[in-house]
Amino acid sequence: MKKIFAISIAISLLCAAIAISLLLWLSAPAISKISVILDFFANPNHVPIYVAVEKGFFAAEGIEVEILIPANPSDPVKLAAVRTVDVALTPQINFLIAKAADLPLIAIGALIETSLGGLLSLKEYEIEELSDLRGKRIGYSLAPLEPILWRTMLASVDVGSDEIELINVGFNTVLSLLSHNVDAIGAFRNFELPQVELLGHEPVYFPQEDYGVPETYEILLAVNQKLLEERSGELRAFIAGLAQGIAYTMEHPQEAFEVFLHARPDLDDELNRRAYAATLPLYAERARHDAPQKWESMQGYLFQNGLIDKLFPLEELYTNEFL
Repeated sequence: MKKIFAISIAISLLCAAIAISLLLWLSAPAISKISVILDFFANPNHVPIYVAVEKGFFAAEGIEVEILIPANPSDPVKLAAVRTVDVALTPQINFLIAKAADLPLIAIGALIETSLGGLLSLKEYEIEELSDLRGKRIGYSLAPLEPILWRTMLASVDVGSDEIELINVGFNTVLSLLSHNVDAIGAFRNFELPQVELLGHEPVYFPQEDYGVPETYEILLAVNQKLLEERSGELRAFIAGLAQGIAYTMEHPQEAFEVFLHARPDLDDELNRRAYAATLPLYAERARHDAPQKWESMQGYLFQNGLIDKLFPLEELYTNEFL
């Protein structure tokens, strides 16, 4: 009789344990998934995102983040606009051009808070000042944007459009420069510049914001406008996790880069190490993207130069409710 009673108690306790476990499982919040498409192939610009994934910062906020690589750098904003992906990384300039083309986008944060672009030449070509490019050939990849940027820069030092030759060299910019097919190229200060140094040349670099082009957010986080209402909690969690990833990267740079390389061992080389060192000071602290002057200046610049045909109130361009 005692044995039967003991078995009965054991069964009751087991059933209770199963019931409690089932109740806890049913009441546990489901992990939400957020898809994020990069602006280009994975590179040191993206270290804080990988850190937030690998260190569990997103998971701690209750979300699982999937990182996607675009087939074409022009795709991310389009994919976010049609909600094929949740969040797109994109330069502010591309964002504003897409917005003016009536894509239903809004910016919720930033990854890189400063400009990265400019003109790159070589000391061996006897270029010391920007005005030394008068009468020279300048290579570019993307029209009509790049020609406008480079003409703006040169105009700031009294070099007219008729005094330079702009040549579309595709994406072989560094090769075109080193082979002296052109005298300067549009380049990123945190990639092509260290690349040229590693190849044994002395670069001469002119940052675009020093020569008439407004300061810009190099990498924004853009979403479809409807997501603000439908998935505001997840977007808030995403920005919170990213902000932690940025903070960790800035406070523990070596550890952060090792975390990145663990996720992307194919990028473990000297160029990416130098690119990362150049990028470290440029991450957007707390993922902030809400300096009105940056938005007003860049939107006005694009409008004046015919790259967009309409202007938007700032509240239609970005929201800071998730910061």
